[in-house]
Amino acid sequence: MNLPLVPWTLCLTLMVSALCCGGEGNSETPGTKLGGAEDPRASPYLIDDIAGGRLSAGPHSLTDVGGLLYFAATDRTRGTELFKSDGSTDGTRLVQDVRPGPLGSEPRELTALGNTLFFVANDGVHGEELWRSEGKASNTRLVLDLRPGRMGSSPESLTVLGQHLFFIANDGKTGAELWRTDGTREGTTQVKDLAPGPPGAPPSHLTIANGLLYFFVDRTLWRSDGTPEGTRAILEVDAPPGLTVRPRSLTAADTRLYFLMSQEPKDDSTEALSTLALWTSDGSAHGTVKLLDLAHPEHAGPPRVRAAGPLLFFVTQAPGHGDELWRSDGTTAGTLMVRDIARGPLSSNPRELTAMDGHLYFSAWTAEHGDELWRSDGTPDGTVLVKDIVPGPEGSALAFLRETHGQLYFSAREPGTGHEPWRSNGAARGTSRIEDLAPGAFSSSARGFTVSGRRVFFTANVRAAGAELWARDVGYDFRVATKRLPWSADEHEAPPTSAHPARLVQDIFPGPGGTPPSAWTSQGRTLYFDADDGSVGQELWRTQGTPESTWLLKDVRPGPGSSAPSDFFVLGRWVLFFADDGIHGRELWRTDGTREGTLLVKDLRPGIASGQGSGSPVVVEGIAFFNARDALHGEELWRTDGTPEGTWLVADLAPGAEDSSPRYLTAMGSRVFFIANFPRRGWELGVSDGTAAGTRCVKDILPGPQGAFPTTLTALGSRLFFTANDGVHGEEPWVSDGSDSGTRLLRDIWPGPTGSYASTFTAVGGHVFFAATDPAAGREPWLSDGSSAGTSRVSDVNPGPEGSYPLWFSALGTSVLFSADDGTHGVELWRASATPASATRVKDLWPGRSSSEPRWMTSVGSRVLFHADNGTQGPELWETSGTEASTRLRQELAPGGVGAAPYFFTVADTQVFFLADDGAQGIEWWVLTRPDETARE
Repeated sequence: MNLPLVPWTLCLTLMVSALCCGGEGNSETPGTKLGGAEDPRASPYLIDDIAGGRLSAGPHSLTDVGGLLYFAATDRTRGTELFKSDGSTDGTRLVQDVRPGPLGSEPRELTALGNTLFFVANDGVHGEELWRSEGKASNTRLVLDLRPGRMGSSPESLTVLGQHLFFIANDGKTGAELWRTDGTREGTTQVKDLAPGPPGAPPSHLTIANGLLYFFVDRTLWRSDGTPEGTRAILEVDAPPGLTVRPRSLTAADTRLYFLMSQEPKDDSTEALSTLALWTSDGSAHGTVKLLDLAHPEHAGPPRVRAAGPLLFFVTQAPGHGDELWRSDGTTAGTLMVRDIARGPLSSNPRELTAMDGHLYFSAWTAEHGDELWRSDGTPDGTVLVKDIVPGPEGSALAFLRETHGQLYFSAREPGTGHEPWRSNGAARGTSRIEDLAPGAFSSSARGFTVSGRRVFFTANVRAAGAELWARDVGYDFRVATKRLPWSADEHEAPPTSAHPARLVQDIFPGPGGTPPSAWTSQGRTLYFDADDGSVGQELWRTQGTPESTWLLKDVRPGPGSSAPSDFFVLGRWVLFFADDGIHGRELWRTDGTREGTLLVKDLRPGIASGQGSGSPVVVEGIAFFNARDALHGEELWRTDGTPEGTWLVADLAPGAEDSSPRYLTAMGSRVFFIANFPRRGWELGVSDGTAAGTRCVKDILPGPQGAFPTTLTALGSRLFFTANDGVHGEEPWVSDGSDSGTRLLRDIWPGPTGSYASTFTAVGGHVFFAATDPAAGREPWLSDGSSAGTSRVSDVNPGPEGSYPLWFSALGTSVLFSADDGTHGVELWRASATPASATRVKDLWPGRSSSEPRWMTSVGSRVLFHADNGTQGPELWETSGTEASTRLRQELAPGGVGAAPYFFTVADTQVFFLADDGAQGIEWWVLTRPDETARE
């Protein structure tokens, strides 16, 4: 490429400007050039859509080796393999298909040693072993098969010291020990058998300091120069009686080592608390001393520790303060809290700790600014907010902070843009968004920022391509136009079978990982759920299926702590749930879909103690029933109409502070049925009409205090089906109309005290289908119309006493779908009907004896959605209307045979929400148009 000549006077001017405008004055705006006009060379560009179409290749472990980028990524035909890129079209390609076929070698621990990449991979023959590559298929090879056979030595903790790579591996003879290599077979040796014998002594926390390798074996600190004689123990940390002591971190700062040791009770017999202790070492026994005893941080997880300049920074809490930033210079006097950022007992929850130019950069929360970027030099005055990206208390929920080549890169969220890539030179004016890669509110969740050559590479997610590899030129010398690369074995994504494919709603917790939602409900087109965006804990969110409609409804427990909303249910115009705001304990809340309309209904148990009981609420004719406790009563049955005055205790079944603990609340007509621990009767079936007088034990099925333990309560019209044990017939199906005389054994399926263990009752039309076991046929599908004569086995799917073990029953019209194993085709999809009683296999999704394991069957109009594994795509999204021809893979959500394992299908008007993991974004909400709606189009 011929570049235009630049006058030397202009070069001099630019150099002077750069020198004079550093620090706060460095305010380069992304996408602009000198003079303010748009410069296309400054914009990020997609390098390649590796997986094809909407599928996500999920590039990860981005590693620079001599100006060439290596990374692991997944495509549809090769699984996860090793790729490389120089940022150009021709320079981005597969290095080697280490494990031919769709399984992939799953490369990990990518580590540069000179111009060679070392990594761990499984070629399907040798198990997980150490490999090396210089970027070509011809020089990508196994270093040494340390443990011959498919087991593999599973190397880990690859650490570079000088011209050698140190790692931990298990050769099958000496156990997990310390090894080193120079990249050759002959130069790959065990450093020392630290604990002779096959169990081994697994080293941990490999750390380089002062030209030596330091590590722990159990609670003993070691050091090594790479030779057997130079590898020796420094100090064993004492363990008090009854306590387990183990290292949690090992970090080098300047010339000193720092490590955290946890001290935990060995069992519940001691009342000792779990604590942390900060130690420091100069590499000698007498220079290894404890600095300070610490409390565990309030917010659990790996220790947050980082060296910046001569200081060690870490996160802990102290009396009167939450999780805050601390520092140590290696002395007791110099080990202290840097600044009480959130002030008082609240936690600023410093995270994403990153060092640059002797300063620490991190994300922290305050009530004034939310979660934003901060900087510290280790002093209170030098610990300051870098930039309030989203002015006000909402915060930008910063993620993936990384320093590379003197710049900070991270992902941050702004209203209307989602999580997008940002960069910073450490000053407010030098902190700016690079580009809105996923236009609108959808998050690109840019991550893995790595400078290689003249470019910064990262992974980002856009609608059209999924999570793929992107790059931005650091310098403006050239820009390579890119396009979809022709070398990929997957030229196109497998087309979805619907014109309305499922789509990711929003990457709420940016990138992979995070805590998936655990509670939700739909009201009209809106889904209410709990979620953690990485900054304010598990809180209340809502969505209507688009990024723009997906937002944090309310931070019920302000700050990084979680209110953990749960047990959502719809009551009229409100959605009610339980949450802990940090003041009242877990109590009943309601929302009308607005922040202002999200309120505490009633503090049932005043103070910080929680009023919520166990089990899920149920709504009967506009009144919700739930389990709770107050200051005077144990766990009992309560009711609410959604207002404070309409919320009260229904009946104190176990008077005083004792618990009756109602469970399995089930609506039938105008009453609610449940099981409870009744005084002198034990666990029996109860019923309530919402009044104290109308709340009672239905029948003492097993006379005496032991109780019959009814389970799986299921209503069908005016009859309640359940399983109970009367002490004579074992666990068998029962039926009740709510009266003592109308509560009876339905059928003694396994005669005598053994019991059939009937379960998974599913109401379909005028029958209930369920699974039960008898001595002749084993566990098979059964049905009942509520009479003894009308209770019979549907079919002996697996002939003989073995049983087919039916699961995942789901109604489909007047029939039911379920999974079962007929002994020949594995666990596959079946359909049963009541008239006549019969069962047929719908389709052998994974032909032969292998099992497709259909799960999460959910009726959606005239179709059923489920996930299954056909042996090629992994567990993916399927649909059926009950026939072989209509049973098909609806969409592949994750590439490479991994499978997205979609689950918890939830209907919201014309849409269906479900959770899935596409391999790049972690478990997040997805949405699709209802199958019966698309069928009408």
